[in-house]
Amino acid sequence: MSKIRNKKIKKTNILLGFICILLAVLLGFILVTSYKSEQKESRHLSEIADDQQSGIEDYEEVKERAKELEEISSEEAEDTEDVKSKNTEDTKDTEKTDTADTEDADKTEDTKDTKDKTAAASGIVCWGDDLINGEESNTYSYMAVLQKLLTDNGYNMTVINKTLQGGGTLSMMKMAGVSDETIQGYITKHQQAANGAQLNVTETGIRDLTEEQTTRNDKECIPVIFMGYYGGWNHDPAELADQQEQILNTFQNKDQFIVVGTRPMDGSVTSEALDQVLSQKWGEHYISLADVTAQPSSTYEAQQAMAEAILQKLQELNYISKN
Repeated sequence: MSKIRNKKIKKTNILLGFICILLAVLLGFILVTSYKSEQKESRHLSEIADDQQSGIEDYEEVKERAKELEEISSEEAEDTEDVKSKNTEDTKDTEKTDTADTEDADKTEDTKDTKDKTAAASGIVCWGDDLINGEESNTYSYMAVLQKLLTDNGYNMTVINKTLQGGGTLSMMKMAGVSDETIQGYITKHQQAANGAQLNVTETGIRDLTEEQTTRNDKECIPVIFMGYYGGWNHDPAELADQQEQILNTFQNKDQFIVVGTRPMDGSVTSEALDQVLSQKWGEHYISLADVTAQPSSTYEAQQAMAEAILQKLQELNYISKN
């Protein structure tokens, strides 16, 4: 029994020794492997450190280069701003010069337009009512007085007479060449408004006109419209203004004209009512005979006053000039 036990103990010791040897070998292997791994990791860390150092150096270099570029850009921006500022100043100077040139050109053009308008007018033509009949009209009518005033004041302008003695506005439109259809429209309107009542002949009739009367040689003249005294406009100032416009539209230059207003002979419309409508319609082109004289329009005094007012208006509107 003792021998068997000793034999087992011996085997056990041998086995334990062998295990110890294996453990020692394994431990050595682990130590060697660990050492090698540490060495490799150390080399890797050294390489990373070197790379980081190199990166830092590169970063510092790039940073320094960027700073240099920023300084260069700043200098270029200053130069550009100087150039831009100079260009802006040059542009403003150019704009001022252009504006001045434009204003001078406009003034020249305005002067030219005024001269052209004056040159384009071949004379002054009076359309409408002839309030003074017979021989005395050659001396005392506003047309005769206006001609004398123009000549005495150095204006080389001829006054043409296209008035119609005792005629209504319908006949005046016919003489001017306004279409029959337009004139008939006024007549129809008058008849409808009358509703069967008897109308004055000037409200519905048109005078027989001669070839000389209907021949137009005045379309380039400055028209002075004085019409409405004998009727033909149904006692409606707005219609009278419309009929005046019909005649004005037959002229070449529709911007140059004068309209003179006087109340009708029959007193159906007051001067105040007439002036209110016509002054609003014609503005600076309008002359109210009631504002010029208190005398009846057929008197010598009224004709003289009207001629003087027409001359003044021609001068105010720059329609005439001394040659």
